[in-house]
Amino acid sequence: MNNLIEEINEISEGNDLFGTYPKSKCICDFLELDSNKEILTKNNLIAIYGRWGSGKSCLMKTICNNINKDKFDVVWFDTWKYEKDDNLAYSLFKYIGKDNFWDKLVEKSDDIVKTSYGIFKSLAKGVEINLGVLSLKPGEALDEAEKQGDLLDNEVSDKKCLWENIKEFEDAFKDIKIKTDKRLIVFLDDLDRCESHNIITLISSIKLLLSINPNIIFVIGIDREAITLALKNTYNNDYNKADEYLEKIFPISFELNNSTQNSNFLKYISEITGLEEESAKLIVYFFEAIHFTNARHIKKVLRKYYFMKNYLMTRGIDLNDNRNVLLVLYIIILNIYYSAEYTYLIRRDKAKIYENFILYNYDRNGGIVQGQYVAYNKRCDMEYQNGEQYDILKFLERFSSYKIIKNEIKCSMYMTKDAIINLDTWLKAFNPDNICNEFISFIINNSYNYKNLFTENEYDDNIVINLIEIINDII
Repeated sequence: MNNLIEEINEISEGNDLFGTYPKSKCICDFLELDSNKEILTKNNLIAIYGRWGSGKSCLMKTICNNINKDKFDVVWFDTWKYEKDDNLAYSLFKYIGKDNFWDKLVEKSDDIVKTSYGIFKSLAKGVEINLGVLSLKPGEALDEAEKQGDLLDNEVSDKKCLWENIKEFEDAFKDIKIKTDKRLIVFLDDLDRCESHNIITLISSIKLLLSINPNIIFVIGIDREAITLALKNTYNNDYNKADEYLEKIFPISFELNNSTQNSNFLKYISEITGLEEESAKLIVYFFEAIHFTNARHIKKVLRKYYFMKNYLMTRGIDLNDNRNVLLVLYIIILNIYYSAEYTYLIRRDKAKIYENFILYNYDRNGGIVQGQYVAYNKRCDMEYQNGEQYDILKFLERFSSYKIIKNEIKCSMYMTKDAIINLDTWLKAFNPDNICNEFISFIINNSYNYKNLFTENEYDDNIVINLIEIINDII
């Protein structure tokens, strides 16, 4: 059960749950190729893009541990761990330099080491020019200008400007080699956990100052959404084009996309749920169908299921049936990540929210015939190739989203009191990107997926309500 624990693990062929190991091998090969040395000298900032929780840390840790140590030395820097340092960029500079180039830099220019703190601090604060309203008269303005000129001559003529300090820093730092004469790869982890100003400051400092040394390669895990938010927060929504910003900073990038379509993941699901692998395939397909593939989220849901499993079985829930396992997992997902949907799912009177629906169709003359939802005997029939047919309307009422975007449903009406509703027209009344629609579409794709919720071919809402109440007690 080690895979349930939230920690940074090196990925191997044996424990790769989300198809990440081949990417780690490819990135290692890319970095190690002698033919890529010139490319990496001129483009030494590398981004690994992935959503928060997708496994960027594990991927980078695998690269860090498996890169050819005859060619590279490596440094791992936990940005989130050290972000309380009020000069995070300088902290990074000193951290990667302490065992690699610090002594050489001191020998080359002791003044640079002394002023480097201020250089990095200046980037953290930024430079803001505020042009206020001038109210001085011309004569007074000339007097003030002369006064400031005398002050410059008397007090600051021997002080260096920021650009002069930066120029000296660049001249001293750009050609410094690390002690072993290898190249250095610096891995920056958990950047997307940091506060907005630290994210932008650190990336900017690396780009403007640290990347000028061609002997150092930076590999940074980045969540595009975190960068977008950081830019919005830092620039008050004036600059929020994260993709353009990142393209300018990182000439080389790799995308991390989780995939659950591999044998290791199937074995993992089988181990956690206790299902045979053939039965566990339903769970794997389910995660894919509802686009629930974030590595961290899946582990969190499965961890909760694992701790609940024995209790649920003592309450009479058959968890040897993969359909029950699927339903429990879905309820847990809503509980953790879709709280509003969960709140509506567990309502006993959920069908009441559809009472304002209008059912309509067209008569022979093209006129609209319509009526209140509650005024009709309603059906939504699903028929399968094997001849099975089920009325799934009450199933839809239970599991549909509360996010109604259109309260009119086209249907067929017979004898004025009977209405046949089509599944597609029903789903179009709700937000199409909602997880509830994805769940319904997957479940009704095969009658097997929901037969356990039917009694004599009629949907039994009491089965679902009973299951939900048991889960709600322990969740």
